Amino acid sequence: MNETGLLFDRSELQDAIETGELIAWKKKRYIEFRETMQSTRYPCYFAVNAERTNSARYLFVGVPNDRDALLKLREGLRQYLEQYQSITERTTLVVFFKPPPKEQSEQEYRDQFWRVLEFLHKRDPDPWPSRIPRDPNDPEWEFCFSGEPMFIVGRAPFYTERQSRYTPYGLEITIQPRRVLDDISGNTMKGQRARSVIGDRLKDYDEIAPHPDIGDYGDSETREWKQYLLPASNEESLTEFPFEIQS
Repeated sequence: MNETGLLFDRSELQDAIETGELIAWKKKRYIEFRETMQSTRYPCYFAVNAERTNSARYLFVGVPNDRDALLKLREGLRQYLEQYQSITERTTLVVFFKPPPKEQSEQEYRDQFWRVLEFLHKRDPDPWPSRIPRDPNDPEWEFCFSGEPMFIVGRAPFYTERQSRYTPYGLEITIQPRRVLDDISGNTMKGQRARSVIGDRLKDYDEIAPHPDIGDYGDSETREWKQYLLPASNEESLTEFPFEIQS
């Protein structure tokens, strides 16, 4: 474990597994994630590359409705955002929550996911950045913490058909600061090529068509928050942002 005491890189996790220092649920969660990322078919090759090149960072917290777990997440995220620019050009933070004691419904996972983001928002150590609109219905809006806008992806056990978002052991959240995605957003040739490749791989990997809410940041028809924790069904969509963005 590095000097923060919260964030792991891949080599530190491997050492902790080999020495038996990583407790069972953390080992189980990371190994499942690693095996998924090692698949040559996984659609998001940026995520695959982050695991392969040791540019991802990992944070283990308790169950999503535990206040101490959320405070640990807050501190771990703050530390990651302080250091991510020194890691590599394209890095990501993967947050593993402790598996729930019993099976949960899609709605329970959705409620937990949005409570996590609301907790972070209400306890943000920095003001909302002036360059990002506060209205979630603005296509330029995205979640911010510690002054950093970021793209968030939730994975959970209810995604039995949407395999790219599936993990069997509970809620998982992946966070990428917007700065590491700037060169593949918008109408750049690099961005268009990346989205095309990922879109094609999604069609092959998932047992369901890509959700209609998936789109590019800043597109007038796209609301980024609708993509964070996609519904299991393509017939459903979030119509209202789940909490109030404070001024």
